Amino acid sequence: MDGDAPRTSTTPLPARTDAAARGEWLPARPGRAAGSARSSPRSHRGPPSRPVPSRPVPSHRGRLVPPPGSLPLRCGLPPPGGALAPQRRGAPARSPRLPMSAKSFGGKMGGGGEGRRDNRRKRRSRLPVAAAAMSEGRPLRLLGLHGYRQSERRFRQRTGALRKALRGRAELVAVSAPHPVPGGGEDDDEDDPPRGWWFSGPGTFEAGEVAAAPAGLEESLSAVAAALAEHGPFDGLLGFSQGAALAAMVCALRARGDPRFPVAFAIVVAGFTSRAPAHGHFYREPIALPTLHVVGDADAVIAATLSRELARHFVDPVVLTHPGGHFIPAAAPQKKAYLDFLDRFRPGQGQAEPPGAGAV
Repeated sequence: MDGDAPRTSTTPLPARTDAAARGEWLPARPGRAAGSARSSPRSHRGPPSRPVPSRPVPSHRGRLVPPPGSLPLRCGLPPPGGALAPQRRGAPARSPRLPMSAKSFGGKMGGGGEGRRDNRRKRRSRLPVAAAAMSEGRPLRLLGLHGYRQSERRFRQRTGALRKALRGRAELVAVSAPHPVPGGGEDDDEDDPPRGWWFSGPGTFEAGEVAAAPAGLEESLSAVAAALAEHGPFDGLLGFSQGAALAAMVCALRARGDPRFPVAFAIVVAGFTSRAPAHGHFYREPIALPTLHVVGDADAVIAATLSRELARHFVDPVVLTHPGGHFIPAAAPQKKAYLDFLDRFRPGQGQAEPPGAGAV
């Protein structure tokens, strides 16, 4: 016979009287004769000792383990008391295959440990990117100073449109003045009385009054310094009416190098210059701090001329006029002016130094 011809076995096949004849067991490996020396072990030729359940039972370790007495297909595991199927010499042992849901996605079929590890790796890879994006787009923080006869809560209620206009660009945090205003009206709340930053007379205040003995300003400056230290850091100030006049005084102290007020700019809405002689030292020198002055042409409480007079005490002030009265405007034209001004101080813009950086 030619040496290249395939060899075949001449041993007669045994009668199929065992369980294999009934189709309960897998045949021998493809390409190997059923009666060869390396066919299935003898322990595989007998019928199972127990009935085969309809489905496998999951184990506590997250792998599918066949029930007792059954022969798992494609797993290479023997029935109880049997031997492992023969493998090639030197070949590594094969582990049972896990279903797709248990292996890749941590499904209910198994513990899904590998799927959880993959998910943790993905989450860790995204965290630095998210943190970098937040640091680049950090909104500015503004300390809000309310007007006379207002409070932190009332100021927050009246600035809803403004806070919505500044959303994503700036965060407004208000603080209450330290002095309750005596003789409140009928609509005043006992739990939240109206407050003021200083008085031009005994328990009263008029913006245009030449007060000979103003009271309460030093306590208010200390309250602002405490708010900046306890609730900061803050990038700038936003003051309204009497709070705007106080913000201008804080800017003057900051421009002189007062370390209690580490702010870089201020938005002054309906501000004015104090007529009290004791406050004149705030305006003796030009105030070199960036400011945006909002002036209402129809303001009947703080006249537009008073607001423009205060703006002239600053170096290169930005003046925004609107046709309204005594309120903080937040329409589309004013919103654009606010955002254009605030963008000069946003981190990463490089147009202004951060608060507290360098000498002022």
